[in-house]
Amino acid sequence: MKTNRYSKNDYSEHAQSLPAIMPKEELTMSLLRFEKKYCKRLNSQYKQLVNLYEEINSNASISLEKRDITKAILLRMKAYYDTQNKIKKFLNKRYLSAASDFFVEAIAFYLKLVFDKKGINLDVHSERQIRKKRGSIRPDISVWNDDDVVAIIECKTQLGWNRDKWEEDFKKRESKLKEEFHNAKAFLVVMTSENWSGFPDDNKKVGEQYFTLSSIWPTNITEDKINNFIMNPIEDLFKKIESSTTAYNSG
Repeated sequence: MKTNRYSKNDYSEHAQSLPAIMPKEELTMSLLRFEKKYCKRLNSQYKQLVNLYEEINSNASISLEKRDITKAILLRMKAYYDTQNKIKKFLNKRYLSAASDFFVEAIAFYLKLVFDKKGINLDVHSERQIRKKRGSIRPDISVWNDDDVVAIIECKTQLGWNRDKWEEDFKKRESKLKEEFHNAKAFLVVMTSENWSGFPDDNKKVGEQYFTLSSIWPTNITEDKINNFIMNPIEDLFKKIESSTTAYNSG
């Protein structure tokens, strides 16, 4: 007959090592322990962003004659869309989380960084009302010299949803800006020309006031070929804001 090779003491010790059946309250706490770990990782994104800013500001060179900032923004957008596509698939979502705010943040991040690196004493704001009164516009990004607006940037991921009225809408916002700050400049930057026809080839404001960063959707970008997809570098827009500062102060 086959004998059991474990003694009663062995079973007793093994039983003590097993977790007891926990009440529902403790099970809930166990779930929250895992959730808190995830929340902590989410909270760390702010620190990572600040650390990136400080590292670039202290250790990296920035030139508006190159395309590194444009590449950085597009690669950041690619990472965002790649992650959101995975979440969409995992949760069976119909739509991705909107990328428009993330795009605004990426541009504001690098514009603020350029000002700091160059010692330009201007402030970058997002969705700040240009005047504290009803009907005053809240640009996606605004550049301030004390209480005066130097420039605004309206940011769109694409214009497919408003392909026929985008310029009319932009000119209305530019007009409201000029009513309050005559020398301020208004710019429009679009992430990609995909999903709409793009700015007309004969529009002389392209590369001067209207900018499209990429000819393809960010998820299709590969780092080794990214130069092939850049249309209007964001550096050119930043240079115009920098030069408009002098014109504004002399106006």
